Amino acid sequence: MFPGDAESLSSVLPTPATVFDKDTNQYFEVHRKDRALFQSQYSVDPNGKTVFLKTWKLEYVIGAGVDGYGFLVQRDHYLFEAPLSYYTKTRSWGFSPGFEIRNRGFTRPILDRCITCHSGRPNAVPGKIGLYKDPPFDELAVGCENCHGPGGLHVTERTLDLMNDTEFPLGADTSIVNPARLSGWRADNLCMRCHQGQDVRVNMPGKTAQDFRPSMLFGDFVAIFKIAPEPGASPSGLPLEHYFGMALSKCYRTSGNLHCITCHDPHAESSAPQAKANYLSQCLRCHSERSCTEENAKRQTTNPPDDCLTCHMSKRSVTTIAHAALTDHSISARPSLDLQTPDQNHGDQRADLLLLTASPADWRKLDSVPPTVLFQAYDSLVGEGRQEFEPLLDRLYPQVANDATSDPAIPRALARAELRKNTEAGNRKALEYMKRVLRSGSSNVDDDLFISSLYVRTKQIRESAKVLERARIDSPYFHEIYENLALDYMELGQYGDALAVLGKGVELFPEDVKLRDLQKKASAATLGNP
Repeated sequence: MFPGDAESLSSVLPTPATVFDKDTNQYFEVHRKDRALFQSQYSVDPNGKTVFLKTWKLEYVIGAGVDGYGFLVQRDHYLFEAPLSYYTKTRSWGFSPGFEIRNRGFTRPILDRCITCHSGRPNAVPGKIGLYKDPPFDELAVGCENCHGPGGLHVTERTLDLMNDTEFPLGADTSIVNPARLSGWRADNLCMRCHQGQDVRVNMPGKTAQDFRPSMLFGDFVAIFKIAPEPGASPSGLPLEHYFGMALSKCYRTSGNLHCITCHDPHAESSAPQAKANYLSQCLRCHSERSCTEENAKRQTTNPPDDCLTCHMSKRSVTTIAHAALTDHSISARPSLDLQTPDQNHGDQRADLLLLTASPADWRKLDSVPPTVLFQAYDSLVGEGRQEFEPLLDRLYPQVANDATSDPAIPRALARAELRKNTEAGNRKALEYMKRVLRSGSSNVDDDLFISSLYVRTKQIRESAKVLERARIDSPYFHEIYENLALDYMELGQYGDALAVLGKGVELFPEDVKLRDLQKKASAATLGNP
């Protein structure tokens, strides 16, 4: 990550550029003024007249440029993703990852769990969505402390050595973490934090990913769950799975001594010739030139020639990131081989889910995490349409419902479970659970929208409006608040209040077609009800 007005971008990013979104009938434009970059969003009517135009300065840039660059905009202390990204492979501007599915303009908040892997030290406000302290980052780029841990003691001791003209002590430096001196498993935990995808991640009780420090076990802070792939699944079916792919490989399971830093030096560019030579040397630690059964003539056609990675760690397209490719770490020459997960004949229904923050031998041991954590994982999966986990969720419900923890994540999950019953009793019970979240003082904009919807379901429209009015003050840059609050006021017959809310909403979100439509309806109703 680096500032949006960085001089290094001037020769890399072509500007101006315009991208049209046919789904929203809106234009998105990037341009430069002096050194600063800006993105705009606008639409025109059939006569060519501009309906609205809004422009945001790009405050921060994400990416090393290998696949491309993404951008962040700032509204007060909130950070949002810019809708356009630059893609290096095609040398063109296009919609940011995910925007081709749903174009959210400048309203997609930057979540703390995402930005942690793309920056040095972010200052997200705990529990809030898209809200950051001032400044939002203590350190922009991923830096030394991301892998080596806090460096204060190290700097102090070395400074004293220099001041006293003392030679640095030989041997291990215990004032700072050196991942090369950690056990392979602990070093993998450090990499897993950002280089392991998941079907769901759940914070351990009272912990967050931000509490983790190098040399610790990441599983003490976050549980990473993944639905087990089918036996013989193709590696092309695995998404961003660097650690998981490696741990599935025959090389990892047979050698007992293959880890992320066996091949990767974080201080060196992975695509450099010397890095590729290092990869080959690591293969030849266990294999020999005679291990390869491919004809020599064909081996010489790879780039570089006679390269193990070309066949065994091929690049594949990433469906979630346009114009990008990632290396398949399952180290398999044939897509259907070496991908069966351990203990396939487990006979335990819960084993459809793997706990990747446990060691590979313990991926199936879900009892190692608290029931509240497992309940949240099942809740998230069911919410994403994986109904096969619903019986497991129901089985844990009584145990979790009696848990007296103050963690607001628990009543949130319980409320969603009640809501899915789609009954009046379930709606009322869900509402009681969400009131616990509000009383905890740890609510965020998603909680406000959820409890508002529950008040609407239970026909308590005025209570819903009260929640949304407070949310409008606490979280002013979320358009859903204005839409739902206006609907509440219109339901109550308070069209003047609805128009006031919609006026502010359209001012903040002129691109929001729903807000404009509601504004027309409220205006028409006001004329009909003077």
